Amino acid sequence: MKILMIITEGDLGGAQRHVLDVSRELHRRGHDVHIAVGGVFSEMERAATEQVPAIPVVRLRHLVRSINFATDIRAFFEIYRLVRKMRPDIVHCHSSKAGVIGSIAARCAGAGVVYTAHGFVFREELGLHTRFFYAWIERCASFFRHKIITVSQSDADAARTRRIASSKKIQVIPNGIDQALASELLDPSEARRTISSWCSADLSNAKIVLSIANFFTVKNIPLLIHAFESVIPRVPEARLVLIGDGAERALCERIVSKNEKIIDRVFFVGKHADAFRVLRGADVLCLTSTKEGMPYVVLEAKLAGTPIVATRVGGIPEMGEGVGLRLVVPHAPEIFSDAIVDVLREGKKMSEGGALMKPAFTLSGMVDAIEAVYRSVR
Repeated sequence: MKILMIITEGDLGGAQRHVLDVSRELHRRGHDVHIAVGGVFSEMERAATEQVPAIPVVRLRHLVRSINFATDIRAFFEIYRLVRKMRPDIVHCHSSKAGVIGSIAARCAGAGVVYTAHGFVFREELGLHTRFFYAWIERCASFFRHKIITVSQSDADAARTRRIASSKKIQVIPNGIDQALASELLDPSEARRTISSWCSADLSNAKIVLSIANFFTVKNIPLLIHAFESVIPRVPEARLVLIGDGAERALCERIVSKNEKIIDRVFFVGKHADAFRVLRGADVLCLTSTKEGMPYVVLEAKLAGTPIVATRVGGIPEMGEGVGLRLVVPHAPEIFSDAIVDVLREGKKMSEGGALMKPAFTLSGMVDAIEAVYRSVR
């Protein structure tokens, strides 16, 4: 099949990771895959070129995240012309903006349309009218989609409750990872040396609390920092390492700078390519999100055998609660802190490797299911 992937932004995150992984595997299976990405700069474009040079990447300069009527109309015609020129069998849209404009333009151009929701926007903590608006937009766009894939049962249930589309149009396909990634994980000692070099500090004997997440509002990293404040009195050797970047990084740095108890125990190390490789060097991975689809970092931590403390949101509970995965209600720094302390004091690792991964959470299982959806649409 000839497949066109469309995504709004190229700044690497979970949705972009999904597109790259699926595109690479589809290409390996003999499909003709193209990627179209919005914006003027694309980390994704560079990553796609490095990983699979045979997959062309097209820049959609009018497809941007913010809502602007004039720009969005231009984006519609930009995508419409691209689809008419390429004549793909399937246009697979990802992320909210591409999912709306891309779905409508591709269907009008005569293509089969599939949309993957990596966590619906209307599930974010927004005002009532804003949530209603986003749900209404998704409902309208769904008329132009042949199939809707959600990465979690939680999102599928939310879509049905909001009447986004009929049940027969919605299918759950969880994110999956390549189990061969286990060979890329650093051993605990080397991982700790790498983390120490990023922090410019010796953390060889520290209890490392790790976060791999960009500083976006839905990741709620300020809550993790406040929770960590209560960890230090009980586990003085604990250190918090924050891998990522984003709009709220400056806010988080200010919170830390005003607290003498943690100012020299919290490290902002920025983005690092393939940060998952250091997971075995951490004592616990933390995720304090207020909204999630099916986060890759949790799957990677399971593969590494690293205990996880996360909020009970989105598809996270579907990833195997109780096997090294502790869940906490959102917006509860005291409870989150207690969970971190329990894990650090226990000092237990999960068993490492693919034995923890259900077939549905593997790359091959995910792409098998996506291929079946494509065949049903053609």
